[in-house]
Amino acid sequence: MNSIRHSALACLIAFPLLACSNNAPPPAAPADNAPAKGFIGKQVDKAFAKAREEMAKGNIDIGNGPHVTINGKDIGHNTKNLPKAEITPQGDLLIAGKAAPLTADQRQQLLAYRGQIIDIAEAGMAIGSQGVGLADKALSGVAGAIFGGEKGAKEFEAKMEAEGEKIEAEARKLCTRLPAMMASQQALATTLPAFKPYASMTQADIDDCYKDSKDKGAAVMSQ
Repeated sequence: MNSIRHSALACLIAFPLLACSNNAPPPAAPADNAPAKGFIGKQVDKAFAKAREEMAKGNIDIGNGPHVTINGKDIGHNTKNLPKAEITPQGDLLIAGKAAPLTADQRQQLLAYRGQIIDIAEAGMAIGSQGVGLADKALSGVAGAIFGGEKGAKEFEAKMEAEGEKIEAEARKLCTRLPAMMASQQALATTLPAFKPYASMTQADIDDCYKDSKDKGAAVMSQ
């Protein structure tokens, strides 16, 4: 059950560290026929809700904050030696705590880029929630699989593997969001010199994302 372990554990460990945002919607109400979440799922939902609330009033750190990590590899995150840079909910660019001069167009570009980071974070949380759900199902179904004998165990494993593969497929879709993010970085680097050092994503990062996530999934993390 390697894919199950990877999907569930990656989501349980990585996604609660997500940076969320000011326009992140609250979690959707569960459907009437949706199974009740277990203890782990409820705790993760609380963590997501807290992160949304905190980030709604805060800034997004583009130097040492939201980034995409694929199998332990940072994607476009080579800015650790630069001054701290943040994008505020109003579209200001703060570098070492000081606001960079902006035109109206530059501010809109920054807000759009912030929105892309938010979208990836939201997608990551959705995948994380699925991973937690899979972990809950695995835990609750173990007893039945054991008492069902070899046949029951194999059927349970096959079911969990199939659901795990679906989650991994969703995780791989995160890679499709990276070209637009790189384009936004490059556009900002051209129009806003202060942003240029933070436009660190390359085509190699995108290629690596697709390559690594093919077998090992993806995670959105924040340090």
